[in-house]
Amino acid sequence: MQRQVGFKLRAHALLDPDFTRGRYHRVILTNLFRANGSTWRQLRAAWQPAFAPASLAGYLPLMTGCADQLARRLEAKATAAAGATASGATAGGGSSVDMWRELGGMTLQVVGSTAYGVDFHSINEEDQAGSGSGSGSAIATAGATAAAKGRGDDGYGKQLAAACGQIFRYTSSAHGSPYLRVAMLFPELRRLLVPLAHTLPDKRFAILMQARNRLSGAVFQLMDSWKQQHIAAAGSGAAGKGSSGKADACQPSTSSPTAHPHTDFDAGSDGTGSARQSSNGVGAAATSGRGGMAGVAPGSFLDLMLGHRQGGGSGSGGKKAEGEEGVEHAPLTDEQVAGQVQLFILAGYETTANALAFAVYCIATHPEVESRLLREVDDVLPGSDQLPGESDLPRLAYTEAVVNEALRLFPPAHLTSRVVPPGETLTVGGFNIPAGIPIFLPMYIAHRDPAVWPRADVFLPERFLHSSPLYESLQPRGAAQQHAHAPFGYGSRMCIGYKFAMQEAKVALATLYRRLTFTLEPGQQPLQVEASLTMAPRGGLRVTPVPRRKL
Repeated sequence: MQRQVGFKLRAHALLDPDFTRGRYHRVILTNLFRANGSTWRQLRAAWQPAFAPASLAGYLPLMTGCADQLARRLEAKATAAAGATASGATAGGGSSVDMWRELGGMTLQVVGSTAYGVDFHSINEEDQAGSGSGSGSAIATAGATAAAKGRGDDGYGKQLAAACGQIFRYTSSAHGSPYLRVAMLFPELRRLLVPLAHTLPDKRFAILMQARNRLSGAVFQLMDSWKQQHIAAAGSGAAGKGSSGKADACQPSTSSPTAHPHTDFDAGSDGTGSARQSSNGVGAAATSGRGGMAGVAPGSFLDLMLGHRQGGGSGSGGKKAEGEEGVEHAPLTDEQVAGQVQLFILAGYETTANALAFAVYCIATHPEVESRLLREVDDVLPGSDQLPGESDLPRLAYTEAVVNEALRLFPPAHLTSRVVPPGETLTVGGFNIPAGIPIFLPMYIAHRDPAVWPRADVFLPERFLHSSPLYESLQPRGAAQQHAHAPFGYGSRMCIGYKFAMQEAKVALATLYRRLTFTLEPGQQPLQVEASLTMAPRGGLRVTPVPRRKL
């Protein structure tokens, strides 16, 4: 029944109180998740080239580079801790890390390098102060720590990481401002609550607005950088300095980027939005010059979005979406482009970090799975410094099965929704549901339904491995259950970037486990989770990295 609703209805139910105003209000109302009808088709056509096979192949070296950078950092940390222990010294808290936080830095780095071609510097290059995980967003804590250090390069990425984590947490009525909860209970008061919240904001609402302003500032600065690049290219004929296309964001830097003043988007209490000069590092990625960060790279997500806006087509040489051939959509506005870019940041950052953290937990608690995974990784990547290439991906079948089974048990997008459109009635399961009624589809419950899934609560990657003798016995029951596994949603409204996410997750696991295994710190079984906009490990995931070879 859940599957039928997901396929029949195409509009999301949007019940979260919208307290945005001014330009930012126009930005979030025009993203792909919220759009419907012809606007949704226009935006989906603009997104499609970013996830075409050629684009995914282009992102692969950047994904592997970021994962390898994280693996080497954790390996060095573990080796240093082991050496310090052998000599009787201490190693700054030992080698224990919050793997959820570490993976969050990596996925944000991937988003920065693949979506914009800029270096977010979000993979830690030194131990984080205050590594103990507590309540609230671990990602936000990491951002605050880095910002306090005053490092222009590292602080930029950490502040964006903090902004993303804070937006995820404080947009939720469960963890956000009391204003949001009151608006949920009494929608008729929303018009009074919005100006009141902006005039007399509580701490959580203030944090949310600052995080949104920070992220918006970065996005609009990157857009300005793209425009400047194309103006300069048109004037001088010197488009595309260098030969690489995308910035190599995951290679070690030989010098620290210089902090540049930049224009930050500030949707103030008047709701009109204003520009102000700031030097806190946010937006610095759009700068150029000696020591500065690279501009928007050709072929990146933002380049494709802006290219689509320029020509009403499909961006920088991308193909149009299937079924959209011959269809010309109106050019995207600035706010529409910004809305898609922000959605890409948020959707491509925390959800993938959560999925990978859950996969690490599942592997650590199932030694037989870890052994088989290591055998596959060693077989596919036998060289001491070999990273996954495009031809290696089909051979990492068990690695992909591990990711899929972790997504079944712990889907980060644990809940989705639909709404019956105006003038229609939906009949499903013998019930007539009138127009305007929201319907919630709990993926977490559906994925663990014992009536559908044999051995529903057991982690068995063989469910997704066609070559396994157990495959047939572990399949969902009934012909109607062919879409029982739906971590990315249903039908035409499923996540458009699911291939991007799966490629990143598979590459990251293979690259990490090529060098390391991970041992859970005591007291984390069974894993406690918390669910707001996404489902994540409660308080993080503390593990000890164990090098697989001597350095």
